[in-house]
Amino acid sequence: MTTIIEGGTVVTLGKKNRVISPGAVVIEGGSIKDVGPLEEFRVKYKSADVLDARGKIIMPSFVNVHHHLYSTFARGMSVPGTPARNFTEILEKLWWKLDKALFREAIYYSALIPLMECARKGVTAIIDHHESQSYQIGSLDEIKRAVDEMGMKAVLCLGTSDRYDLGIRGIEENERFLRKESDNVRGMVGLHASFTVGDDTLKKSVKLAEEFNVGIHVHCAEDGEDQAKTMKNHSKSVVRRLKDAGALGPKSLLVHCIHIDEGEMDIIRDTGTSVAHNPESNMNNAVGYSRVLDMIGKGIDVGIGTDGMSSDMLSQMRCAFLMARHERKDPTVGFMEIPDMLIGSNPRVLAKITGWDIGELSAGNPADIITVDYDPATPLNEDNFIGHLLFGMVSANVDTTICNGKAVMRHKKITCMEESEIASKARETAVKVWEKII
Repeated sequence: MTTIIEGGTVVTLGKKNRVISPGAVVIEGGSIKDVGPLEEFRVKYKSADVLDARGKIIMPSFVNVHHHLYSTFARGMSVPGTPARNFTEILEKLWWKLDKALFREAIYYSALIPLMECARKGVTAIIDHHESQSYQIGSLDEIKRAVDEMGMKAVLCLGTSDRYDLGIRGIEENERFLRKESDNVRGMVGLHASFTVGDDTLKKSVKLAEEFNVGIHVHCAEDGEDQAKTMKNHSKSVVRRLKDAGALGPKSLLVHCIHIDEGEMDIIRDTGTSVAHNPESNMNNAVGYSRVLDMIGKGIDVGIGTDGMSSDMLSQMRCAFLMARHERKDPTVGFMEIPDMLIGSNPRVLAKITGWDIGELSAGNPADIITVDYDPATPLNEDNFIGHLLFGMVSANVDTTICNGKAVMRHKKITCMEESEIASKARETAVKVWEKII
């Protein structure tokens, strides 16, 4: 079937970076067939099905390079005891209690809800980092089931940890899942963090990644405790320990990288390893500011994730932009670099890990496309699109989200399932999770 998305302003991004208004994008099967001017394409593709995008921006969908789908059931959850005073207590009093309480049904519904939110925010591909220490074997199948039902793309892993002496089970689940990945769902080898992983688990995880030619997905120096405990137990900094173990490389992803030094940045650059910046999560946990502009300046691919805080990549981009200026006390920085993290680095990081190329509207690329309710009040062209993205589109609604040529959301309605029914089942399941914690 051939579909033409027509009438809006086409923003191709990528190497060609064209703005065509009014423009059209033609989809055939799961791929983009053609991109060009509306007047010409209405004649050329007059028999195609039409998706009206007048008054909208037609552009590539977004990528989230670090999500925690399982974090859904933390929303509104009350944890007994005194409030967490630092990052270690946040882990112990909230996240480690939640991931220990998850079960099969909870993993499935906690994934479906944010995946629908991804569709609403124009995200068609995520790199997820799962944690469920009491339900490890088979856990990634539940997330894959949700991804498949939504018709989206994902890279999945289980964050292996030795904190319950269950590291071997995490390795087994990552290996089991790597043997059954599919066209739209791929795997990585997950590690929670350096300070919760012993040498034997790290060594076996790296060996597994090498066997399957995949990368390591790991939290890196999110808090100073990761560096302090790693130095105490292993006499090395986090990045140096990961490098010496063979965990770094173009397919690996280091998350946060807040408490690292210049030498560690150079190691990340020299190994071609990517970094995921999570601005809202960092602020929420009060763990510090990641020096993303310094890393970008060194040539490191730094993308933007949400760390489970939300699925809204535009709000994360704007937060990262404002944080960069605030931290530098300089209103001249970040205007080009920070938006490029979202529309340039995120697709690039995904491509390094999976080979999927969804960051440009170009013939032959996967048809991962969104239309956004944004009819610009000022001229929009190739030279000023970033200004519109940062200060106009950031508040706009996504109207339609297409993944692999299929609309997972069409005119603001999720197409593959009834949202209210899923939300109802999720609430019932959340109560069961909370009862296990309280």
